Amino acid sequence: MTDPLVDCAPPRVCFALPTLFDAVVARFALDSTNVEQHFGWREPQKYKTARARIVWVPGDEGGNVGDVRPARNPGGNPRSLATLAELFTVYISANDPRSPEDEREQYVATRALFDAWFRAVYRAAHGTFAVTSTTWNISKNERRHGAELVCACWVEALVPDSAYVLAPADTEAMITTSLDDVSEVTTTATP
Repeated sequence: MTDPLVDCAPPRVCFALPTLFDAVVARFALDSTNVEQHFGWREPQKYKTARARIVWVPGDEGGNVGDVRPARNPGGNPRSLATLAELFTVYISANDPRSPEDEREQYVATRALFDAWFRAVYRAAHGTFAVTSTTWNISKNERRHGAELVCACWVEALVPDSAYVLAPADTEAMITTSLDDVSEVTTTATP
């Protein structure tokens, strides 16, 4: 994977996981593979007509961010202070609508999507990522949505020795919001 800070002028910082997500989405578009991809903790609702989709969730299923390790490339610019083996979980869901009750066809559809996802990740981050476990979601409520694989992964993320400039807070908006959040409670005396 390329240096995560390339083309990221302050105050914007480019992190390895969103950069990898963007590279995989771009690879799928380049390969004309039409799959919904989502990033974040709130999983989008599954629809009655299941669609192929990939959901990237930062952290593992316990919410852990990962391990801080020694710098992999300490002589870069900016200098790397450490490397974060950033954990993330990927949910890969697919179905074959032609045979909704045929579990073999659901397996084939999901495995094919997993293979396409792995290819895209490998091409974007070879040598800087690992898939530590891949399990089938075998809960009964997944059946109507096809099949789903849950992949626990990590990607190497640079912890740079550079200042991070926070965007200035909009204090006027904060004051307005604070005043708007105050609710008035009126009470009436009952005789």
